[in-house]
Amino acid sequence: MNLIKVKEKAQVTIPKAVCRALGIKKGDYLEVKIERNKIVFTPKVLIDKSVELSNEGKKMLNEALEDLEKGKVKKFDNVEKMIEDLKD
Repeated sequence: MNLIKVKEKAQVTIPKAVCRALGIKKGDYLEVKIERNKIVFTPKVLIDKSVELSNEGKKMLNEALEDLEKGKVKKFDNVEKMIEDLKD
């Protein structure tokens, strides 16, 4: 169990092991919400507002984001392994 202390201005430091396990890096954004009286941080990706997507692009983006939320993702050590997986 990791125990953290709330500092000045309600700042907290996320333990390195937790960051490594979730791939959180300096500059990343986290959504913060309360669930069942607990603080929940969720890593998020921001998209620049200036990007215009077609209707098909919006549909594809929404499907991809839904897959991410459902955990339907794969992690690869390198590009070659990813390409090989795409061929299957």
